[in-house]
Order: sequence, then structure tokens, then C-alpha cells
Amino acid sequence: MTRKTRCGPERDPEFFKDLAAVFAKHPDTSRRYSVQCLHGETEVLKVDFKKQIGLSRIEGDRIVTEFRNRDEFEDDPEDEPLCCEWAGEAPHMFCIRYCRL
Repeated sequence: MTRKTRCGPERDPEFFKDLAAVFAKHPDTSRRYSVQCLHGETEVLKVDFKKQIGLSRIEGDRIVTEFRNRDEFEDDPEDEPLCCEWAGEAPHMFCIRYCRL
């Protein structure tokens, strides 16, 4: 059985080739980052990151992410979490997930 790759170097080899060059150019900084496929969020859960935001927290040995409307999130009175995931095209990057970790 052959499965079609939704994300990754097999589907987008030129992107990953360029990304590998950037990671190689900045080895110390690159250890803080990874590349994530957003298929589960955008295609399965139908999250619209222009309208919604992910909010992650640690529960025991799990990281749990909930998606909220951006306007509801901005009104959240709890301590302000840090942005831990960005999307978009430079120079218009925007936060898509905040973390309370």
C-alpha cells in the first residue's frame, strides 16, 4: 500500500533543502525550533489560524492544545503565555499557538 505524503521532505523537497541550509547556517539557534505539519489542525480540525489561536499547557506528561477564537483569547484574564509557534509568510509572520509551559 502506498500512502501519499501530506507533509515533509518527500512532498516539499525544495522547501526542506532551503530550510536545511538555514538550520546549518544557524546551528545554535536552530536547536530551539522544529518544523510541524499543520494538516491535523487545518484539514482535520478545520482550525482557521487567522480567526483562532492554539493555547497549550502541560498536564502531567502531556502537552494539551485547545483552540480558541482570537478575540476570546485576547480577553483571557489569566497570566499571559508566550508565543511558541508562528505561521505566515515573511515579513507577515503571526503567532498561531501560545504556550503556558
